[in-house]
Amino acid sequence: MFFLRDNLKAYKLLQKQLSCIGCQVELDFEEEEAVVRGDIEKGPGGAFGAAEQWELQVDRVLINFTESYLCYHVVEPKKAKILLQELSFVTDDIKVYREAGYPVVVGETEAVHEKIAILEKSQPTRKELPIVEKLFKLVEEEFNREMRTQYPEVKINIGSAMVTLEGPDKEVQSGANTLEDLRKKVKEKRVKLSTALMTFIGSSGAVSKYQTRFQQRLRNPVSLEVGSELVMSSLSSDALDEAEATLQRDFDVADVELQGALAAPPDLDGLKEILFKAKNEANSREFRVDVSFIPGTGGTPNTKVQLVGYRENVNKLKEVLHDYQINQIGTQEVLNLPNPDMLDCFDKILGMIGMKQNKVTLKASLFPYPCVLVSGPCHLVKEAKQGLISALASLTLDTLILDGPGSLQYFQAEGKVGKELVESSLSSRNSKTSLDIKLGSLIDAQANVLVVPMINNNLTSTKIGNSLFQKAGNAIKSKFDSVAAIICNVAPGDVLQVDAPQSLGCSKLFFIECLPWDGVRGQSVKALGNGLKRCLDLCVQQGFSTVAFPVIGPGVVLKYPMKEAIQVLMENICQLGLSASSGSLTTIQIVITPGYPDSKECYQDVYRHPGLHVNQGGEAIFRSLTSDLDDITMTVGGGVKLQLVFGDITDETTDAVVNTTNFVDFQMGVCKDILTVAGADVEAELKAATSTHGDVFVSKSGEFPCEALFHVCGQNDAVVIEQMVIRIVEHCESLGFKSVAIPAICAGAGGLDPGVVAGAVLRGVKDATSSSGLNSLTDIRLVLFKINVFLAFKEKAMQMFSTAVINKVSVPQQQQQQQQPPSVEADLSIICNSSTRQQSVFRFLGLSRKDVDGAMTKLTDLYQAQCSSQSFRKEELKDLTQDDVKDLKQLVETEGLYVELSQGTLKVSGLKNGVIKVMQIINASLRGNLRREVRDREEEDLYAHVAWCILGHRGNWERLPKTANHSLENNDVGGRIVDAQGDKWTADLPRMEATRYLGGQTAKLKRLEHLRDFTLPLYWDNMAAGEALKTVELLPSYAEYRAVKEAFKRTVGKTVLKIERLQNVHLRRAYEAQKKQISDKYKQQGGECEKILYHGTTQDNCDSIVKTGFNRRFSGQNATAYGEGTYFAVNANYSAQPTYSKPADDGSQLMFVVRVLTGLYTQGQENMRVPPPVSDQEGHDRYDSVVDSVDNPQMYVVFHDNQAYPDYLITFK
Repeated sequence: MFFLRDNLKAYKLLQKQLSCIGCQVELDFEEEEAVVRGDIEKGPGGAFGAAEQWELQVDRVLINFTESYLCYHVVEPKKAKILLQELSFVTDDIKVYREAGYPVVVGETEAVHEKIAILEKSQPTRKELPIVEKLFKLVEEEFNREMRTQYPEVKINIGSAMVTLEGPDKEVQSGANTLEDLRKKVKEKRVKLSTALMTFIGSSGAVSKYQTRFQQRLRNPVSLEVGSELVMSSLSSDALDEAEATLQRDFDVADVELQGALAAPPDLDGLKEILFKAKNEANSREFRVDVSFIPGTGGTPNTKVQLVGYRENVNKLKEVLHDYQINQIGTQEVLNLPNPDMLDCFDKILGMIGMKQNKVTLKASLFPYPCVLVSGPCHLVKEAKQGLISALASLTLDTLILDGPGSLQYFQAEGKVGKELVESSLSSRNSKTSLDIKLGSLIDAQANVLVVPMINNNLTSTKIGNSLFQKAGNAIKSKFDSVAAIICNVAPGDVLQVDAPQSLGCSKLFFIECLPWDGVRGQSVKALGNGLKRCLDLCVQQGFSTVAFPVIGPGVVLKYPMKEAIQVLMENICQLGLSASSGSLTTIQIVITPGYPDSKECYQDVYRHPGLHVNQGGEAIFRSLTSDLDDITMTVGGGVKLQLVFGDITDETTDAVVNTTNFVDFQMGVCKDILTVAGADVEAELKAATSTHGDVFVSKSGEFPCEALFHVCGQNDAVVIEQMVIRIVEHCESLGFKSVAIPAICAGAGGLDPGVVAGAVLRGVKDATSSSGLNSLTDIRLVLFKINVFLAFKEKAMQMFSTAVINKVSVPQQQQQQQQPPSVEADLSIICNSSTRQQSVFRFLGLSRKDVDGAMTKLTDLYQAQCSSQSFRKEELKDLTQDDVKDLKQLVETEGLYVELSQGTLKVSGLKNGVIKVMQIINASLRGNLRREVRDREEEDLYAHVAWCILGHRGNWERLPKTANHSLENNDVGGRIVDAQGDKWTADLPRMEATRYLGGQTAKLKRLEHLRDFTLPLYWDNMAAGEALKTVELLPSYAEYRAVKEAFKRTVGKTVLKIERLQNVHLRRAYEAQKKQISDKYKQQGGECEKILYHGTTQDNCDSIVKTGFNRRFSGQNATAYGEGTYFAVNANYSAQPTYSKPADDGSQLMFVVRVLTGLYTQGQENMRVPPPVSDQEGHDRYDSVVDSVDNPQMYVVFHDNQAYPDYLITFK
């Protein structure tokens, strides 16, 4: 209102707009209101029509007017003061008024906004922001860039721990928010470094140096802070990663252990002087490296040198240290032995040549190859080495090959002929190569040669190459680079030969140039195969004795499928085994890294590779196959044999097998695997058992091939596990078991540490077998499924038992299911061997040719005097059992005999004692087999006419096997009888009962004597000779009675008065003949389709059916809706209707339970006299029966009387 009063322009504009609608305005300042007046009838266009329309017109004018003007209230004190004092803000079009103590600017909207903008700029805002200086440096560049771009009018002043922003208030506030947002975006990364390296970085000025470098070179600055960890901060994650990589690359710490003389004065003092001098030179301009000497702990004399600082300087000091070790304190040189066999008897050779060790040490060593290590002062070492070379060259070396079995064994035992000859016989060699599967890292393998993959002629292109570099450092890199520089163009499959640094413990490194996987038929497989073959050839050519291969290919670089990588490796190794000679290469190691998900699969694929089972001329291509997972055998208390076995417990066949369970969840770990094999009955028995934590629950074995299953819960407690093992041994003794298999209790699903479990189980075995004498138990097998668990048990066993021996097999054997051999001759072939395998090679060393020739002649004569041979005809061998053949095979191996089989005749040659033992086994077999044949004939004859049965747990009579049948018939049951399921029982013939040996359950026995021309069903009672019909009333206590009654009562609510079994020989014989005919007819479809059905009858018809069977000629008495045959119901309630089972005078009814051969059936039709043909083409081939409904038969009709047999007669009411 004041503005309209003071601004005539605005006032006239309002009046003009109101006059257009016939109105005028008056300002009433007393009432503080504007009053608009007008004549409704005289408005433009006539009357408005209504007062509401007039008011609407006025409102529209006033709204349009007020929207063109703005009232802006200034409440900020500083701005209000300026506005009131500065007269230039008031113009003809802009007025300033007071309202409630605050100025209000009034005018046209655009003009007011311009004045307010001038006002805000006229008084700058100043804002101080506290900030950590180090943190601000990380964001300073980004902050300045954003402020210049977004808020150029804001002035930035940087002080100590403070940033001041000065300028327009709004922009200053936005700048403060920008700084806070950047501060929140700062990321932090913590890097764990060794304490020594952290100390060096903190004290050497490296922090400020690298912060400056990062600010210059990286997109975003990085700050460093040294504490318990190295803390890095930056706006960029990439900058943090690059900074970390730089620090890891530029800094290093190396601990070098000093041994021998170098670890103590005066050599230690000399080393300190040289290292400190080199350190001072490196630190002349800046602190670059530090050296410290750390004495040994726990009384050990070894001292450790710690080098820490810039990697470049650390490596230089390592070279200084290495040079000092080589040149200042003595040296060691390697002398290749002319023959590897000299290794084992080197001390005797020194005595023979009269060479003494004074200041120089001579030591024979297998590594890095068969050699002599000559150690001592440099000048003396060279002199001693030359003298040894001359002395060895003067010796006479010769070889004697004894072509016959057992020669080496004889001369290692009773055939020793005197000191001078034994000392001359150095060793026996087998030219074949052994395979050894090692679990560990290739860089730790002890072999002459290590084989390493690479890509693009790059040392660190693969994980193995990286590991070698980490272990050997610049020593290996310089050697590799020098070779790679000479051979620039390396093709896939080529091999780079690099001398190995001493720190690796090998002589050579063979690097194979590889290609990433490109398919089975691609170039990668071909290149890898060529490289592997080249490595093996080089080993033979250069006289190396051992080589170690990894499984090259699986991994993130080459990406071979595991099986393909193994196939390429094994093909080339096996090809070497098949070649004429492997030269000096005695051992090939295949190194598998444990701890990976596929480590076990890799081991098994290598161990079971088909190529290992190839033989050449009847002889295995490799001398032996050993691995770190070979069985461990040891003798514990009482002479019990304890074995550690890497395998699956479900493959065990011991008398008892132990299952681990928590008695709650039966679908996990070992428990699930064992119950899967044992079957549902055992699982049900286990589920029904009450909780037996701390004890052993014994169950039947079901389908598991053992006598009993022991179920235990280790409760994840080592003490409980130890006590549990003791109880397992006690149960084996009480039950008379000879062997037991035990898993690693709680080491699988239980999650207990394998080392803890191993200690508990082995202590339990040791205590159980040593506390008291054992009469039954002879073998305990600890069956371990996982690699890490087996290795933990192996380590503990080797510590606890001095008798532990690793069982190394001479020839790898594939696991096969036990089966009977097709013939005796095929059986005997497994004990035959090759004459070339029986050659023993003896090396002779002497001072003269005469001495060597004399020793060789004497050895030959002694052996030939001890030899013998014997032939056995086919007739003498035909009765050998599988066990006999196993015994012969073991005897041939232990006695070193030569065996050949030709046209059924077995010829055995070798030392006399061994040949005599073979004769004793074959003669004993002849006598034993004669007795077995007589017994087998007796059992077979008896089985044909006498059947001994045992009542099964489900109420069915089960026939006992022939052996038990014979024992019961002859009252020869002093021991046990074994039923068809393999369960053992003790028999009480007077009571006709048997007691299960395991569990104590009792069962009835029954003896059936078959008729001359008829075999009685097992559930029948005996029948006298000539007796054709017998009716047996069943007692309610019989399981047979209960089974028949329960089936009847499912659909009939009446009371059963009596159940009789009907034994009609003539009817049953005819029924069985018909059953065989239908069974043969539908053999492919599953047999005769026999069903148990019901047939209601009357007293008049009952006797006739019992004596002569069902007669279809009487059909139609009740109904013939589905044909003129004999009707049988599926459910008893149908046959129980009075229509079919007519009640007698006393209200009782009769019903037959009938065995019916329903065969192939179809829909029945009224007036059918025979079943219809199956097809129109073959009219003679008819259905066997018809039904009321093919989809859901409730009634069967047969037209052949012999297709039904009345099995039981039920009397009910």
